[in-house]
Amino acid sequence: MIQAIKEHLDNLEDLYLAEQRLIENRAGRSKTYTLDEVERDLGLAD
Repeated sequence: MIQAIKEHLDNLEDLYLAEQRLIENRAGRSKTYTLDEVERDLGLAD
């Protein structure tokens, strides 16, 4: 029972963080990157 509660709290925290990131992104306060951009920047592009 305690483990299920801990997992639920972890899930709630994940949801909260994801919602905050979405708000930041929609407000223009953060940027997203495509996989191609990340690979290129890290020198991993084909």
